[in-house]
Amino acid sequence: MTSSATRPNTGHRTVIRPWPLDRPAVRVFLFHHAGGTHRFFRDWAGLFPADWEVLLMEAPGRRSRAGHRCQDIGELAELFRREVHPLLDQPYGFFGHSMGGLVCTELARQLRARGPGPRWLGLSAWGAARAAPDGRRTDRSLLPDPQLRSLVLAMGGTPPEILENEAMWRRFSPAIRDDFRLLDTTAPSLLAPVVGVPHSLFGGKDDATLPPERLVSLARSLSAPLHLHPGGHFYLREHRRSVARQITEDLGRVLRGDIR
Repeated sequence: MTSSATRPNTGHRTVIRPWPLDRPAVRVFLFHHAGGTHRFFRDWAGLFPADWEVLLMEAPGRRSRAGHRCQDIGELAELFRREVHPLLDQPYGFFGHSMGGLVCTELARQLRARGPGPRWLGLSAWGAARAAPDGRRTDRSLLPDPQLRSLVLAMGGTPPEILENEAMWRRFSPAIRDDFRLLDTTAPSLLAPVVGVPHSLFGGKDDATLPPERLVSLARSLSAPLHLHPGGHFYLREHRRSVARQITEDLGRVLRGDIR
């Protein structure tokens, strides 16, 4: 394929295209976790076939969009829908990690309501059901700073320099709180898988926030492939090459018609 750019595109937008392709065989959209940015996937562009374009999604509240605040996951998905619309002219799939799994699921639902939607959904560290056993809702966005920092540190997705530096924490904590607010106020109906779209599930064998048993149960109910890797909630850091290969294989089988 012919590239439409000779150097990486690093513009600050909701859809980041590190290496744009004019007419890729496939587009893969990657959705980051709560409190994260597109940079979590910045090293992934070279892990897929040369004729696949990798696009990195970034929620508002970061950098140039720091003043924008979505009220719920539906609004965030609608924002993404408007911005990805011009890029849906080729076969495409979504892969979301943690909060990204919820966002890309709702985005897929909105797209399916208007047309074909994505060919495949990859959900990483996202087990659908989020309610506590006693039915109570935990509002993590309202935790005092020390408790919120401890929670984020335990999950492992935020660089220690952000958590330990007061100035950096003040800069990044509003986005972290907003993301947790979106997660913890999500309507149960948005947690359901998308009917008619093949799914693949991914997770860490030692993820304290999402027991693998829940992923196993969900994979069975969906008849979906399940890829478990050593590590915790952010197992992706050490296993991104394996995960990218599995994404390529699973989405490839869907596109060939081997999985429906």
